[in-house]
Amino acid sequence: MFKHRVFFVLAFAFALAFADVFMPTVDIAWQASSAHAENSQVAAVRTGVYTYKGQGTVNTHWIETPGGGLVVIDVQRDLVHAREALAAVRAVGKPVRAILITHGHPDHYTGLGIFKQAFPEAVVYASAVTENTIRTDAYGYNAAEQKDAPEITPREFAVPGRILEGDVTLTIDGLLLIAREMGRAEANSVTVYYAPVSRDLYVGDLVMNRVHAFMGEGATGEWLAALDRVDAMFPNARVVHPGHGDSGAKQQLLADQREYLRTVRGFAAEEIARSGFTAAAKTATARRINERFRYVNPTGNADIVALGVDGLFQEFSRPTLTPIP
Repeated sequence: MFKHRVFFVLAFAFALAFADVFMPTVDIAWQASSAHAENSQVAAVRTGVYTYKGQGTVNTHWIETPGGGLVVIDVQRDLVHAREALAAVRAVGKPVRAILITHGHPDHYTGLGIFKQAFPEAVVYASAVTENTIRTDAYGYNAAEQKDAPEITPREFAVPGRILEGDVTLTIDGLLLIAREMGRAEANSVTVYYAPVSRDLYVGDLVMNRVHAFMGEGATGEWLAALDRVDAMFPNARVVHPGHGDSGAKQQLLADQREYLRTVRGFAAEEIARSGFTAAAKTATARRINERFRYVNPTGNADIVALGVDGLFQEFSRPTLTPIP
């Protein structure tokens, strides 16, 4: 198994220790007022985001519904920041009608129990793969967190109650949302959610804006293909809301993510062709990534780039992908 246990346990420990140092931010805006203003058919939909800033940064997004409620997307990495995200959501003064989980990494679902306790009527949606990942602890993250960071980890992890059977269209409290399964990429599966009335696209960790990518899944090739699919599938999307980093214009964020993945794949392939699957090749690849991309670490691990290089080398070790000297 890739070093997921160390990766996420350190993230939780760091989050607790520095909760008072890196303050969260809350942003609430009328999305139609800027990126959407050029198209009169795009409705004004009020959205918001809670972001835990600093190492380990992650987003919790929400959308206000026509029926007077909220839809929340992803619910933080630990109990400390889940409570802060919940406070930000409560400050809007509207009930949560639904919670959407984008993928099965605990920085996006650990706070689910806290949100469900506060809003027991909220329906929690996730894909079958993501639901199974959380329920069975497929990666072993949940057990690792409970053992090594019990003070900021739930004793029992809440599980999504409504499975998205394939590609579906949801109407939640008058809000139309299109859910599409994009397959393996940053995680073993990622679901994106699109609000056509406002042209907002919520992509989880399919896109991360100027933060280093977690590549432990060993699927950067599939990730690039998923970016092409989401680009073609949602041609009218205006704003992309990522799991980590600021929201922004769709084409710019997709282009940036593609450039990152293509570049780091190139670095890894060149070093493997030069030195083989060696420690020296890994070190050289990590050095080149850090020199090229002065990005934020979205985890609590001291060296997310080195872990990502492990994933790249694992991916390129497959016979059909191994670089030729």
